[in-house]
Amino acid sequence: TRLDNYDAPDVANIAISNGLYEEAFAIFKKFEVNTSAIQVLIDQVKNLDRAYEFAERCNEPAVWSLLAQAQLRDGFIKEAIDSYIRASDPSRFLDVCKIASDTDNWEDLVRYLQMARKRTREAFIESELAFSYSKTNRLADLEEFISGPNHANLTQVAERCFDAKMYEAAKILFNNVSNFSRLAITLVHLGEYQGAVDASRKANSTRTWKEVCFACVDHKEFRLAQMCGLHIVVHADELEELIIYYTQRGHFEELIQLLEAGLGLERAHMGMFTELAILYSKFKPDRMREHLELFWSRVNIPKVLRAAEQAHLWSELVFLYDKYEEYDNAILTMMKHPSEAWRENHFKDIITKVANVELYYKAIQFYLTYKPLLLNDLMNVLIPRLDHTRTANFFTKQGHIALVKPYLRFVQDNNANNKSVNEALNSLLMEEEDFQVIF
Repeated sequence: TRLDNYDAPDVANIAISNGLYEEAFAIFKKFEVNTSAIQVLIDQVKNLDRAYEFAERCNEPAVWSLLAQAQLRDGFIKEAIDSYIRASDPSRFLDVCKIASDTDNWEDLVRYLQMARKRTREAFIESELAFSYSKTNRLADLEEFISGPNHANLTQVAERCFDAKMYEAAKILFNNVSNFSRLAITLVHLGEYQGAVDASRKANSTRTWKEVCFACVDHKEFRLAQMCGLHIVVHADELEELIIYYTQRGHFEELIQLLEAGLGLERAHMGMFTELAILYSKFKPDRMREHLELFWSRVNIPKVLRAAEQAHLWSELVFLYDKYEEYDNAILTMMKHPSEAWRENHFKDIITKVANVELYYKAIQFYLTYKPLLLNDLMNVLIPRLDHTRTANFFTKQGHIALVKPYLRFVQDNNANNKSVNEALNSLLMEEEDFQVIF
């Protein structure tokens, strides 16, 4: 009562400066300067338990706020949040969110943010509330929250959930903001591959198709991988990466099936036909010839030529040389690998188109060695192109004049002044004692 005629705050502050903290507290309390009273308990007496009891008794928002600030500073997160809620004070939301998230006090943070959201519509508060719902796996609350009006940056929250491997929450959020590319990848992580393919279709992004395709390959969901792959193979610059991904994992059969399915697409391009031919050469050589006969005009012939040669597919190699108008190489290949590559009519057709005339004589030698009974058929084709003197001398030297008698007779009848032909034929007729023809 003796304090009644004095200025209480001044007296209390004098008491504090002289270390009389309890007296200062009593003065502030008596005159109901409650914020100053609790400040003494916090800063000078340093007793948060007494400060809490005092806050309970006076129950003023400003008092609770001061207590909450002290509790937060000293690491009493749950107690601080309780006090902020009693104060209905969202002013320190940045500090509360940082400390609560750093210490994984997510349940308490949800309560704080629910209070804060009622007091202020800050985008940060609403975003943190959405993330806190996700961290506490309160997905029903999350769905209810995002279905109503809100100022949260849901795209950012979804990415945070994804990075934190909270894929169920990320799925809800990406779906809400119609980010189908990220939704597709999220569904992959959840093992929902069919859903991932459906989301990829909505996203219609090559990058998304690739990510989902590769994930399906990794999990041997080849039917779904093919559905994705058909959207990738039509891009020539993406094809190589797709092929490498399949082949490095040994999925050759599935890759071939994917490319076969893609040939009928409107956007099918040369790279697809070429790579399928190369795959056939390595893994299904019996299918390569049919593929080339159907699509030789749509493959990169030099590239497929190399593949056929490496795979020792000599018949296919000749076919490609012919289509590429490399007739000399076609003839050389047929002569080098006759059992696989030589076909009589094909050989006779191509030999007339070669650029190197020496191949005529190599072909004659080849027929002498492997197909002597068909030699005159070859000679008939070559008659307009041969040097008859050289040819007659060749057969004379080889001792096989008798084999080409029809050729010599034809040349003599049409070019009677060729000395070598005349001598060779006359010598043969004399051996045969066919004097009537000679004279």
